[in-house]
Amino acid sequence: MIEFIEKFLYKGFVDGEYNYELVHILSLIFLLISIVYLSLRYKDKHAKLDKVLKVMSIVILFIYLFRRLINVFLGTNVFEAYWPFYLCNVNTIFLCLYQIFGWKKGKDFFLVTGLIGGLFTFFMPNGIFNDKYITLQVLDSVLSHYVIVVVPLVLFFTKSHILQLKSMYQVYIGLLAVVVNAEIIQVIIFKANHDYLFFDSNLPFTISGVPQFIIISVLAIVLVTLVYVLDYLYINKKQIFKYNYSN
Repeated sequence: MIEFIEKFLYKGFVDGEYNYELVHILSLIFLLISIVYLSLRYKDKHAKLDKVLKVMSIVILFIYLFRRLINVFLGTNVFEAYWPFYLCNVNTIFLCLYQIFGWKKGKDFFLVTGLIGGLFTFFMPNGIFNDKYITLQVLDSVLSHYVIVVVPLVLFFTKSHILQLKSMYQVYIGLLAVVVNAEIIQVIIFKANHDYLFFDSNLPFTISGVPQFIIISVLAIVLVTLVYVLDYLYINKKQIFKYNYSN
């Protein structure tokens, strides 16, 4: 029993890359079912939905923090263990806090970038499904990305949160802050240069002769704009349909 707990917490069971195998596929199914169920179940029950998402956020944030506490016990520096550099980690922490405490100002950034980053991670995972079975690391990674996809989509589909096109610039400012955090602060504080924003990777794709920084930056601008436009069309679909029909 102790050996099983150790393997679950930090040793792992069967190391390897298991993208699009059982645990990954089940995670995708769970993600899809959650979005559909919550969106239909709480379509006109925003107050109840808020409570459900608050409980979800508390549980997932606890698991996120607990996993890093294990890392601290194993020798990782406390500050290094808890300071978020990955965009998705930033979104997991703050989106959960926004749901728990009901904060509103600046929420667009975490909803929009969390949704984009979370979807990319689920469909193009990098180092998440690194064990054949569910470990604490796999569970935390799945749930951390689950919450930043489910919360935005459910809030958008139920119209519990409506994006304002005039506030789009705030998301771009937030992305610049994330770049400073990942590319500059980590160098100053930890004397490290880890590729947290995948500027030196081949994700999501490459174009010969074009720096990856440019590709990811342009893609981010396009996707953020797309989310805002799609939300606007979804919110105003009746008026748009009525206008097109009348003309």
